[in-house]
Amino acid sequence: MAQAYLVLHRNGVTVDLISPKGGALLVHTKKDDLAYMQDFKNNTPALTQLAATIASADADAGDYDAVLVIGGNGAMFDLPTHAATTAFLTSFAAHGKPVAAVCHGPAALVNVKLADGSFLVAGKRVNSFTNLEEQAFGGDVIDELPFLLEDELKARGAVYVKNAPMLPYVAVDGKLITAQNPMAVPDAAEALLVQLGVTPAARTDFKDEATMKLVQEARTAGAYLIDVALKKEPELYDLNYLALYGFYSYKLASGQDAKRLELEIMQAVGRHFDHPMYSASLIQALMEQGFTAKAQAEFVSFKTRFPDDENLAALADLVNAAQ
Repeated sequence: MAQAYLVLHRNGVTVDLISPKGGALLVHTKKDDLAYMQDFKNNTPALTQLAATIASADADAGDYDAVLVIGGNGAMFDLPTHAATTAFLTSFAAHGKPVAAVCHGPAALVNVKLADGSFLVAGKRVNSFTNLEEQAFGGDVIDELPFLLEDELKARGAVYVKNAPMLPYVAVDGKLITAQNPMAVPDAAEALLVQLGVTPAARTDFKDEATMKLVQEARTAGAYLIDVALKKEPELYDLNYLALYGFYSYKLASGQDAKRLELEIMQAVGRHFDHPMYSASLIQALMEQGFTAKAQAEFVSFKTRFPDDENLAALADLVNAAQ
C-alpha cells in the first residue's frame, strides 16, 4: 500500500483509505528501515488515515474518480464476501470508472457484476497473484484460503494473463487494471493515473521494483545485464530480492528451456550474492542440467567459503558421483 499511496500522492491525487469495517488498521514496522516507508509514514496523511479508515458501507462511490484495491493474503478472506465492499466496487463498474486491484486485491472483484448480470472480469484480460506464486510463497496459509485466486478469476470468465513468478505484470482492459504481485504495484498505480488523465511524474523505481525489472530484462536480453547493472549502479538494486528470485526461479521453472534460462540468471546472481544455501542450490541445478565441470568448480569454491556447512558432505557425494 505504501508504494501505491506514494505514487498517487506524489502526483497530486487525493487518497482516502477504506476498509470493510472502518476504523483503525494495524500498522506494522517491519519495513521501517526503508526510506520510502519513512516517506510514507512521515510525509503523507497516511498514518492519520490508517487510524480512522472509512467503512465500505459509509463510503459513497460517487465521491471518487477511481478505486484501487490493495492485496495481501487477508484480501482473500473478507473482501470477496463483504456485501458493502462488493456494492461499493459494483458502483464503480456500473458508472464506467477505473477499477484497479493488485496482487491478491482482485479477490474483491470476483463477485462484482455488471447491470446485465455478467461478472466484471468476464471476457477481460485479468492478472493477479498466480497459483504458482501461491504454492511457492503462500505455503503457510494456502490450505486456509477459500479459493485460489487465479482459478476463481478463470471460473468467472476472465482471460487470465500472467508473467513468470515474482516478475511484474500489469493487465489493462478498458477501465479495469490488475497487477500480479508487489513488484507490479507502482506500475499499476501509474496505469491508474493515466486512466485519471494524469501524466505520471518522473520517479526513481523502488529498489524491489527496479530489481525485478532488471531480472525481467535479463531474461530477455541476457543475464550479463545483471553484472553490468550491479557494476554501474549497485545502489539501485536489492541483492536480497535478486537472490530470492534466483533461489526460487529455477525450481519453479517448467520445461528444459525455461530451466536453462533461469539457471543462467541464477549463475549471474550468484556472482554477486554469497550464501551457502544459494550456492548449494546452484551446484544442484548445475548438476541437474549436466554442467558437471561448472558444478565441480562451484563446489571447490563452496568448500573454501563454507568449510563447516552442514550440506558439504551431501554436495561432495553429488559432484563426486559424476566423476
